[in-house]
Amino acid sequence: MDSEDPQLVKDQVERRQYRRVKLVTEVHCEALECFEIRVTRDVGVGGMFFAVRFPLPIDSELSVTFRLYPTEPAITCRAKVISSHVGLGMGIQFLDLSAEAHQMLQRFVEEGA
Repeated sequence: MDSEDPQLVKDQVERRQYRRVKLVTEVHCEALECFEIRVTRDVGVGGMFFAVRFPLPIDSELSVTFRLYPTEPAITCRAKVISSHVGLGMGIQFLDLSAEAHQMLQRFVEEGA
């Protein structure tokens, strides 16, 4: 599904605590004993959104690993699903970012804004 419900998008943006910027990268996602590669649509210091047809349920916890730039170290952390929309995707909140990863994300968002 290429078009999104404008009200759904507006509601999601208004609830966000952190600014997000576009990021298309592979994300290794481990959840429910399943290892998958997802492609993210955007990222912020607090979390990211995956465009995925069959998202995990809200409150599911998972481990994610991704890179902001090919030359930088990968970021790995635990995350929790905070929005889940079949056919659209899911938003995740980072739970245990290291100080270094937080700084990398902050710099990426500031440069991308």
